[in-house]
Amino acid sequence: MTTGQLTEQDGQEADGNGKGLANQAYDALVDLILSRELKQGEQVQERMLAQRLGVSRTPLREAMHRLEGERMLERKSNNRLFVRQVTLQELMEGLYIRRMLESDAAGRAAGNVPADKLADLRKRIEALMNMDSPADPLHQQLDAELHGLIAEYCGNELLASMIANLRQKTRMFSLKRLEKRMVPVCGEHMAMIDALARGDAEAASAETMRHIDNIRQSIIDKLSGM
Repeated sequence: MTTGQLTEQDGQEADGNGKGLANQAYDALVDLILSRELKQGEQVQERMLAQRLGVSRTPLREAMHRLEGERMLERKSNNRLFVRQVTLQELMEGLYIRRMLESDAAGRAAGNVPADKLADLRKRIEALMNMDSPADPLHQQLDAELHGLIAEYCGNELLASMIANLRQKTRMFSLKRLEKRMVPVCGEHMAMIDALARGDAEAASAETMRHIDNIRQSIIDKLSGM
């Protein structure tokens, strides 16, 4: 079985834990879209995906229907599904809302995130910063973990869900890697971690806001230089 492939047995075992094949297929499809293995504008081939993921077409259809409802997939006039194109305007609007929600969540999470989780994340970010050629997939993973911790420990499930949804949308935007932002982002993450560890709600909120402002500005600078 290849990486990312599901099996009916896996799904049956997962059902006992409240997560069936449709949810697994959903997670796998999201990963394919966010990793650009399924590119924006690309048609979603149901049969090929079913074979690739090793799952029957019924749970796959459920996952695709869910993603269509979340506007990650869109149905064209020919009734075929495609990975939806995210516009620059949608990206900027998403970052604007993330700035408000995530800064609030960071303030709420300050002092609540377990110290060992923050220490482990800090250690891995430091290791990334010391690499000669920092790996983008690893950087993305660490970024997701930090923002995930903030949402997880903000003490508000609806807020956490809204943040997760917005982050997913903004990550879909197709833009070449912002190479010059790799090290600065790591520094911003470290500042956020330090504030969270100190339990400084005001600083955690401010550092998160600054981080998202810098993301927005870097995209503007990148596009203006194209």
